[in-house]
Amino acid sequence: MRREVFMDICERMKQNHDNLDALHKLNVDLYEFMDDSAWVNQRLWETVLTKQGNDWFCWFMYEKSYLYDMDKDMKAWDDNKNEICQTLDDLYNFLVTNNYFNTPIK
Repeated sequence: MRREVFMDICERMKQNHDNLDALHKLNVDLYEFMDDSAWVNQRLWETVLTKQGNDWFCWFMYEKSYLYDMDKDMKAWDDNKNEICQTLDDLYNFLVTNNYFNTPIK
């Protein structure tokens, strides 16, 4: 997957979450309505990424909280004790470097 496509998809995922959150603050709850869409998104990521790649992707999106308010205290390190995946761009580079995409990058 090309960097531009990856970044666009992730940014749209974040924007979608921000929109749902804004509606929720207005007492409009669409989270359950969006369950099927979230399920489809997850299955597609499982197809695009290897299992390890998807684990890292989910860690970044949900545990490090890219989709919410990024948790600066949530960190990960490589074998050389260098911090990794600090930004979305770092995550993409990490996924590419470790061959965590199931499809070739074109």
